[in-house]
Amino acid sequence: MIRVLIDENISEHFAEGLNQLQYPLKNDIELTSIHKEFHKGILDEDWIPKWALQSGVFITQDLGIINSDQAFLLKNNIVGAFFLKPPKGCDYWDRVELVINNWTKIVRIIEEEKVPYKYFITPRKIGRC
Repeated sequence: MIRVLIDENISEHFAEGLNQLQYPLKNDIELTSIHKEFHKGILDEDWIPKWALQSGVFITQDLGIINSDQAFLLKNNIVGAFFLKPPKGCDYWDRVELVINNWTKIVRIIEEEKVPYKYFITPRKIGRC
């Protein structure tokens, strides 16, 4: 089973809902949230290494992980990372739509590629970071 962690900047409720929607696919992918696995407010420096040991795949909108001093987290931990890049001024439903519209591509990457990998998810495409 591959577990995919949804960061708190998306929504724990979205993680639960998407997990239920994709469950009938029987593809051995389970979604969970930061809130469920750790706790709200946990620092990236704490959850990324722990998650890398458990599964190594997450979806976040926190581009700071790759654009700042936190970039070492991705280099030092074997993870699969998907970074949402919605348009400026997007709301909750825009983020939901961004993931849902790309879900089959995300699943294909998760199933076919070995970690580590990093992808951007934009309204137009999924591309490597």
